[in-house]
Amino acid sequence: MSTYENYHQTSHVYDKTRSAVGVEIIRSALAESKLPLEKQILVDAGCGTGLFAAAMVEKVLRVEAIDLNSGMLAKAKAKLHSEENSGRINFHQSTIDELPLADNSVDAVMTNQVLHHLPDDAANGWPEHNKVFQEFA
Repeated sequence: MSTYENYHQTSHVYDKTRSAVGVEIIRSALAESKLPLEKQILVDAGCGTGLFAAAMVEKVLRVEAIDLNSGMLAKAKAKLHSEENSGRINFHQSTIDELPLADNSVDAVMTNQVLHHLPDDAANGWPEHNKVFQEFA
């Protein structure tokens, strides 16, 4: 959870000042995988209001969107309601260092506009990300 921003309040105006900058770089990097982009399951760790998830959901098989803040998740769910109903995206309220996903169940994890909000020992959570990757990713 961010130590310097109240995202319950910020969630209402978040999208007015932010965009999914660099999403084309993410798409390009994921396209380099052995698995075609449209067959990949992608985690958006720290999804916020779903800006990056929205930019990726039609490009991949499925997005697993994770955020700790209920206000941000509510905005993401509202934005991606039809994609959630079609099974293209699932939402999880959780920290990104304890992913609520089975081991070996996803192909990639993206974390955007998040790292600066994490405590100094946040690197301890990265092994958690590694264990959810499928073997061929």
